Amino acid sequence: MDDSSTGSGEAFTDWHDVARRVLAETTNRTGNHPKIIGISGSQGSGKSTLAKILVGHLIQGCAKAEAVSLDDFYLTQAERVTLAERVHPMLRTRGVPGTHDTDWLRGVMTDVKAGSNLITLPEFDKAVDDRSGQRQVACDVLVLEGWCLGVEAQSDSALVEPVNNLEREKDPDGQWRRWVNTQIRARYTPLWPAVDFWLQLQPPGFEQVVQWRRQQEHQLAQGVRMDEQDLRRFIEQYERLTRWQWACGPRMPGLHIGLNAQHGVDRVRVV
Repeated sequence: MDDSSTGSGEAFTDWHDVARRVLAETTNRTGNHPKIIGISGSQGSGKSTLAKILVGHLIQGCAKAEAVSLDDFYLTQAERVTLAERVHPMLRTRGVPGTHDTDWLRGVMTDVKAGSNLITLPEFDKAVDDRSGQRQVACDVLVLEGWCLGVEAQSDSALVEPVNNLEREKDPDGQWRRWVNTQIRARYTPLWPAVDFWLQLQPPGFEQVVQWRRQQEHQLAQGVRMDEQDLRRFIEQYERLTRWQWACGPRMPGLHIGLNAQHGVDRVRVV
């Protein structure tokens, strides 16, 4: 295990430094790269930015690399409406495990690992809250990022008490969170062994998650922004599993990247 912090001789001041570190850690003597690199982090932590920069560095190193977000695998709006009617009203809103097309994701991961010439990736438009199409790409290395990437199921006892007002008001009997937990165990955990190298971004606390997600929302056009109350409700859907992932610690092998309140990189630790 190796630690580097901004207080030591080797500082990681931006995502380009992190990307170079990833390549140094993952490129073997023959110049080969891992097939799938996973980036996990809370809302607003910088996953998509890091993924794009990492892809750029991989391409400079002559790899055919593509980035895709777990968000692109969201179920269509119609599919989530059906889930809301059949399982629980909270599943109308995209976000938690169970609201992604994991069959499509599994197929993509399988194709990448098998060295397929072309893979088909979905595209999701958050402004209209629906899938917007798909794209075909040639890809040797897939950089997959997502807020619940690598998540594990919780124990039954951990699901008993709500973690916030949203769960207390909208899921008082725990039906929603138990269903989500079942989805993690059955449909998400089996995917994680396909990831060759992990990056976990961790802010200093949940207050930064709220702050950074608010900043993202303010970048949208005024007509499609959530107001403060809706935004906090939206974030509360993610709170349980975000905190749980922090408690579980990073997946291995990979890098654990500690962020500070100013959104800078404080520490990069090999795990």
